[in-house]
Amino acid sequence: MHKRVRLYSLSTCPVCKKVKEFLKNNSVEYDLIEVDTLDSGEQWLAMKELKKINHLETFPTVVVETAVVGFDEESLRKILELNTSYDT
Repeated sequence: MHKRVRLYSLSTCPVCKKVKEFLKNNSVEYDLIEVDTLDSGEQWLAMKELKKINHLETFPTVVVETAVVGFDEESLRKILELNTSYDT
């Protein structure tokens, strides 16, 4: 099942880079909103949107449908319905 995924990120954030790597390694398509690379008007709108979703305005913020999470691999695996078994 394909779920809409959005990632609010900062280009200089090490944890944000880990989330991007996790999503890529699990072949998850996502919309990237890299807030610090937007022009001031777009940045203001992105932060306004982020505040509605995550009142703490922390990075990274991952939105999967209506679920909101930071970088918690276990939670992301569950929400995205990724295989959690490492058996070969």
